[in-house]
Amino acid sequence: MFKQSLFKRRGLVVPLFWSLLFILYASGTSGQEASTSQEIRIVATDYPPHVIATEESGMDLDILRGVLDEMGYRSTVNFVPTKRALAMVAQDDADVAVPVFYEDDKEGYYTSDAIIDYKPTVFTLSRHGYIFNGLSSLSDHSVVTFVGARGYFGPVFTEATDNAVSYNEINNVSAMPELLLRERYSAAVLDENIFYYFYRKENKSRDLNIFSAHAVFPKVEASVGFNNQNLRDSFNQQLAKYRAAGKDRQVIEKYVGAAR
Repeated sequence: MFKQSLFKRRGLVVPLFWSLLFILYASGTSGQEASTSQEIRIVATDYPPHVIATEESGMDLDILRGVLDEMGYRSTVNFVPTKRALAMVAQDDADVAVPVFYEDDKEGYYTSDAIIDYKPTVFTLSRHGYIFNGLSSLSDHSVVTFVGARGYFGPVFTEATDNAVSYNEINNVSAMPELLLRERYSAAVLDENIFYYFYRKENKSRDLNIFSAHAVFPKVEASVGFNNQNLRDSFNQQLAKYRAAGKDRQVIEKYVGAAR
């Protein structure tokens, strides 16, 4: 009886079976595509503490991933030089590059709002009471900075350091706070967060008041470069909420400790 009933309904059962199988397969495929689409490919340039390749972390990278997490995305990171990172995004070999600096939007490349400020700063020892009225004041000092600073800061900086008591560019920027403390130099020029990161690397509570920070350079806004305009726009909206909640400040303090 059962066999006979099934046989009579075969024309219904078989199509129904394949329909169900197709639905299950399509649902699985759709889920896989959604999962894949949720993964963002990040390319980043090693620049501690903004990006720390050995730890897959850093201020800029943590802020970027924090916002992406809130948007529901997973992310992977590859570490490459800046020029290659930008090329990979433009060629759709990556979705996002960090850090980048502002460029007008063009096909296949879109710059986000600023995620963090870079703050080139002149540091001196507070006990000396040095006053800086601008870059020209560097002429009165023995200056240490990073390699390539003259090309980065331009002719006014170059003229001032040409007339400095001494001038040295070094690769090992992590040594700058201690060189200043030992009075090997009277002025150190470096990004504020980088300087404090290396000064406080082993102890986040070290006193910052031992240094005077002279803000004689304009700040530079660092951003994220996207290969998709809609993703960039959505990121900007979530970034505004992230920063309004003070989460970016929490990330920065993780690396440099609390401000003065």
